Amino acid sequence: MDLSNIHSERLLLVPVTLQITRTLLDNNKSELEKLSLNSDDQWPTVDTWDILPIINDTLKRDKEPSGFEFWMIVKKETRQVIGDIGFHGKPNEKGEVTVGYGIIGTERGKGYGYEALNAIMKWLKTKDIVKIVKADCLITNVPSAQILKKAGMKETGRDLENIYWEYVKEEK
Repeated sequence: MDLSNIHSERLLLVPVTLQITRTLLDNNKSELEKLSLNSDDQWPTVDTWDILPIINDTLKRDKEPSGFEFWMIVKKETRQVIGDIGFHGKPNEKGEVTVGYGIIGTERGKGYGYEALNAIMKWLKTKDIVKIVKADCLITNVPSAQILKKAGMKETGRDLENIYWEYVKEEK
C-alpha cells in the first residue's frame, strides 16, 4: 500500500517504514534526516521504544506500512518529531482497531495530541474495513481523557486503572 503523509493545520503525520524502525532500533536517525526530519532525545519516547521491535517485525513480514502500525507526529514549522500515533494492529474481524498516541513532554498542552488524533480519525473514516475505533487511558491522565472525548469518543467503561473509549463509525 502506498501511504501518503497526513496533513493537518500544524502537523504532518508520517508513516513509519521498516527502514525507519531499523535505524531507530540501532540508535540511528539517518532515515529521519533523509526525510528532512529531526528529533531530540525526547523522541522516541519510552513507550515508542517498547513498540518499535513489534512494529519492526510486522513491517519485516508485510514489507510496506499499511497505516495500522504507527505514524510520527511532526511539527510542520520546524520538521521536529514531537510524538507518534498508531494502532495495536490491523482491524480485527469485527472491524475494531485500537489507537494510541504520545507527545513528548515539552510539547504537551499545546493541542498537538488532539490535532494528531483528529487527523488520524479522519484517515480512519476513509477505511471501510474500520467500523469501531477504541482507545484507553489511565484514569489519572485527565488531559488524554479530554482529548479522546473532544475527538468524539465515548467512555465505555473503567477499571481500577484505565478508562476505555470507543468511537463507532456511521454506516454509509
